[in-house]
Amino acid sequence: MYLESLYTQWKSNPASLDTTWTAYFEAVEAGKPPAAPPVSGGALRKAAMDSTLVRASAQGLTGVGHVPGGVTGGGLQNLIRAYQMRGHEAADLDPLGLHEWRAIFNKEGVPELDPRYHGFTDADMEKTFDVEFPGMAKSMTLREIVSTLQRTYANKVGVEYFHIQDLKKVEWIRARVEDPAFVPSSKERLVEIYRSLCQVDTFESFLGTKYKTTKRFGCDGGEAAVVGIDAAIAKAVGLGVTDVIIGMPHRGRLNMLTNVVGKSMVQMFAEFKGTHYSFDELMDVMDSQDWAFAGDVKYHLGTSNPREFPGGKVANMTLEANPSHLETVNTVTLGRTRAKQFYAGNTEEQKKAIMPVLFHGDASFAGQGVCYETMQLAQVQEFGTGGTFHVIINNQIGFTTDPIDDRSTLYCSDLGKAFGIPIFHCNGDDPASVVAAFELAAEYRQAWGTDVLMDIICYRRFGHNESLNPDYTQPLLYKQIGKHPRAEAAFAQRLADTGVASKEELDAIKQGIWAKHEEAFDAADKYKGKAMEWVATKWEGFAKPTDEGSASPTGVDLDVLKKVGHALCAAPEGFSLHSGLKRQLKKKKEDIDAGEAIDWAAAEGLAWGTLLLEGNHVRITGQDVQSGTFAHRHCVFTDQKNGEKYCALDNLNLGKQERFIARNSILAEYAVLGFELGYSYENPHALLIWEAQFGDFANTAQVMIDQFISAGEHKWLQQSGIVMLLPHGYEGQGAEHSSCRIERFLQLCDDDEDDIPSFEKDFGRNQIQKSNWQVVNVTTPANVFH
Repeated sequence: MYLESLYTQWKSNPASLDTTWTAYFEAVEAGKPPAAPPVSGGALRKAAMDSTLVRASAQGLTGVGHVPGGVTGGGLQNLIRAYQMRGHEAADLDPLGLHEWRAIFNKEGVPELDPRYHGFTDADMEKTFDVEFPGMAKSMTLREIVSTLQRTYANKVGVEYFHIQDLKKVEWIRARVEDPAFVPSSKERLVEIYRSLCQVDTFESFLGTKYKTTKRFGCDGGEAAVVGIDAAIAKAVGLGVTDVIIGMPHRGRLNMLTNVVGKSMVQMFAEFKGTHYSFDELMDVMDSQDWAFAGDVKYHLGTSNPREFPGGKVANMTLEANPSHLETVNTVTLGRTRAKQFYAGNTEEQKKAIMPVLFHGDASFAGQGVCYETMQLAQVQEFGTGGTFHVIINNQIGFTTDPIDDRSTLYCSDLGKAFGIPIFHCNGDDPASVVAAFELAAEYRQAWGTDVLMDIICYRRFGHNESLNPDYTQPLLYKQIGKHPRAEAAFAQRLADTGVASKEELDAIKQGIWAKHEEAFDAADKYKGKAMEWVATKWEGFAKPTDEGSASPTGVDLDVLKKVGHALCAAPEGFSLHSGLKRQLKKKKEDIDAGEAIDWAAAEGLAWGTLLLEGNHVRITGQDVQSGTFAHRHCVFTDQKNGEKYCALDNLNLGKQERFIARNSILAEYAVLGFELGYSYENPHALLIWEAQFGDFANTAQVMIDQFISAGEHKWLQQSGIVMLLPHGYEGQGAEHSSCRIERFLQLCDDDEDDIPSFEKDFGRNQIQKSNWQVVNVTTPANVFH
């Protein structure tokens, strides 16, 4: 569209464009166009954003495009472009009306949004121009155009999308946000949104009434975010999503459990009352007084639940258990998502059907480096999940820290711009606009398979938790919050004032929802649930810590081993191997035939190959795992002529086998180990390995090791078979390459030093079962194999 408009402009006035365009269009007319337009991708992208074409036709003025001088099509195009690019910076986004972050990080404002900046005067405001806004009259006065731009780009939703390099995606977004019907306006839809908001608000108010001194980390002030994600998931389910995996911190988590995941209010209230199951029943489940899970606070626990959506469609909802460490759950969520996609068929359709959702805080998203690591995984092979739905509940405060101290950027969401994803800034007091943005984001994720980022600018009505007084540190802010109505009350007033619904209609909805909460609260006294019904993943049939473990022979038939070994040493016909690798493979084959001098990599490959033939999925990731830190593994060959890859373990050709994946990861430990942990949750019959480049480098992932891997089962009954390989050696490479800090792992073992196991036959089976993990120092290739 942009090139066509430029061509029209050039035909009308060649001098209005750079001379390079003359050469380009003359070549086009001659049937010999150059390979690309004479402008950089960035400049073309910016100019192409003038998708809302302008043809000036006022008071005898004519012309199209970028004509120099005040009241012209060029000036108007620049004004429109300014709103499309920077309108969000002037949008009405703060429910409190403070917009303090702008005063801090954008003191000059956005002068480009003033028509005078582009040469217009007050006398020009009633002049008419032909414009192409969707659903609008083609002829509009400048005043009407500015009003339309403000309503579209500087209202309750601010859209950042001009940083996206793919013009098709930009045009896709533009066409939808410029549609006058973008924000719902019908009575039916607005009352439906009010009902959803009232459900979220009542849950928080009800708990606040019944449990005044209990920490619940409610979403008071940010209720619209829950309404929005519920609408987005419903939209996504309508577009084919069958599974939703949610990772989130504590704030708003209980509300999400009931109003989004679908956990019953009766069960939730029973947990508050302490009647949800008897301790004796829990002990029966554990089958011993010697061991019981430690448990965790309600706002850390996860669960899984099938939920029915409008139209009868059902989606499996999973909320991950998470620790207090903010953002740590991110890649655990993505890893589980990727595993679900893999086991469901590993197709692009399955990526679209299984959607991860991550909630963030404003301070943590801006401050925690693991957020960057998480987003960097989005398009990496074997780590991508078809797009993550990111939601920032932007309270405009981090515990007691103001935005001026918790970041250096205008928005807490600015990280998203580095990855070319759309960012929707929403006023948390306008649930209709929030729902519109969330539903559009869900459509975008399904259409383009990339991340989306929602920045819900709201506030935190109470302190960091309900028992803390925020007046000590933010007295002025909390005076403003104290005077501010709840989002439900403000939206109800708006609907009544505009005649959408009467006060009586809205009161009836609110009273009905409160009554349902009272009913559920009373029913909770008689609720008797199962002791582990809340567990997010239950490995059915697997032994409890008090059961005797099973042991199977780890030897494999010699003939099978040789066949697997030969496959490991073979490349396809015509594949150009490196000469050094040829020699290594020749030597390896000779050793396997002789049954002698089997080295570390050969033993590892033989173990993986036979596991694959036995039907077990094997996956190893980490930095440089394909070649191995010591250039010893080479489980993926590279053709020396064309760079093509070949993995022998994934092509054994010895009958049916499971998939083998060896994937070099991004240069990060924290996020990648978390991803593999989440991947391991889905299947106990798989070998999932994360390998540190050197064992010492596991210290960068220490939070994941401490909070999830060593303690996850004890806190949340979350079982995992994750394997961490921590290679190192004594080769004179210094202290940082000579120890995996094994003492740290030994300290994290939960064995009782006062409990000496009986040295009867097979005592080791019980010892292994009672441990939270096994720390194994393998010293020979035979150790590795078995």
